[in-house]
Amino acid sequence: MKIKLVGGLKKILVFFLFFIFFFKSGYSSQILDYETDQFINQILEDIIKVNKINKKIKFKINNSNEINAFVDINNVIHINSGLIIYCSDYVALLSVLAHEVGHIALNHIAIRKKTIEDNKKYNNIGLLSTIAGSTLTQNPQLIQGSMLTTAVLSNQYIVFSKDQEMEADLYALKTLNLLKTNSKSIQRLLETIEQKLLDKGFSKDKQRISTHPYFEDRIFLIQNFKDNKEINYNKNYNERFNYIKAKFVGYSDNEEVINELNEPFKSYAESIKIAKNGNLKMSLRNLNELIKKNKNKFMLETKADILFSYGYTDEAVKFYKKNLEKYPNNYYAQIRIFENTEIENLSNNDTEKIFQNNKVLLFKYLNNKNVLLKYIELAQKLNKNEWLKFFNFVLSINNIKKEVFDNQIISFKKTKDKDLLKLVNIIQKIS
Repeated sequence: MKIKLVGGLKKILVFFLFFIFFFKSGYSSQILDYETDQFINQILEDIIKVNKINKKIKFKINNSNEINAFVDINNVIHINSGLIIYCSDYVALLSVLAHEVGHIALNHIAIRKKTIEDNKKYNNIGLLSTIAGSTLTQNPQLIQGSMLTTAVLSNQYIVFSKDQEMEADLYALKTLNLLKTNSKSIQRLLETIEQKLLDKGFSKDKQRISTHPYFEDRIFLIQNFKDNKEINYNKNYNERFNYIKAKFVGYSDNEEVINELNEPFKSYAESIKIAKNGNLKMSLRNLNELIKKNKNKFMLETKADILFSYGYTDEAVKFYKKNLEKYPNNYYAQIRIFENTEIENLSNNDTEKIFQNNKVLLFKYLNNKNVLLKYIELAQKLNKNEWLKFFNFVLSINNIKKEVFDNQIISFKKTKDKDLLKLVNIIQKIS
């Protein structure tokens, strides 16, 4: 395929490519990537299984260069892209996730919330996002005196927080023991973060009033924790992790980490970086060679993302479909195919099939604007006025008063369409 770049487009395309991978959510810049989601889910399942936890743990991946992960007040684990970029192997990521699971299993968020309520010093629950159990951060939030009435309370709370962090560290180390794997890479990660903090002027004295334990204390704990004699290092996991890391590094254009990668991961990251910098032809040539030599089918999705960012929609859809054949539950690829389906010249029967076959996207991603806009287009062509009214209602939810919202919900619940009723119940629950 010959591709000729139109003059003046290269700078614009950098931003388009960025947002193929990094989708905006209503709360923050959230990364939606099926390969990464599947891998992290598997890691979490391993942690949950060995610790005999009887509930599924949710997570989100945030677009942030900070090497950080934390649990919010809803016990959802937030994972920063910077963490994935700076983990040297999958065990480092597993260790951090086990630490965050420890906060959830040990009920730390509820305990902290109760502490705040008991002291009656905080009336803004959003503050918990600042002091919630974060295992790592390049920019630790200090609990300032203005947040507390007295220095005594401040000191008491910080000690309490440090204790919980150490408890979560121990939980993570015990989890590694249960999984019969090593804990060396988490030490390297902590050393990397400490050095970055020192470079920013975050001295040991400042660590004293941080909610986090001293790095040297955490590293000492790791070094003196009884290691497994049996090392169960999962090479398949690590290969999968390295492909994911390479993708994140490529999109972040992090030259420092790119140079540390081994092949073929370095070439993979560089092919993405080259595309971001405006050289589509070279990027595709390199990526095609990698696809031929490696079994990772997710590279097809990366190729589709790059093509789409340059405006080659039809070509991109072909590769999204190839990826979807291999991974039928890759709903992110399905969204991209769906939103770029041309229906103008389709018969009503074919349009109806598209309407019905993509309803799973509504149930899973009802707040996705692109999905809603495409469904509005379908509903208009098929004269589905009840559905059309509902889609427009969902798009305008943030701008209507509660009384109007409640009345609309009552009205929609009179529908005889079971799928529409299911969606009405979903939107009522999440709004």
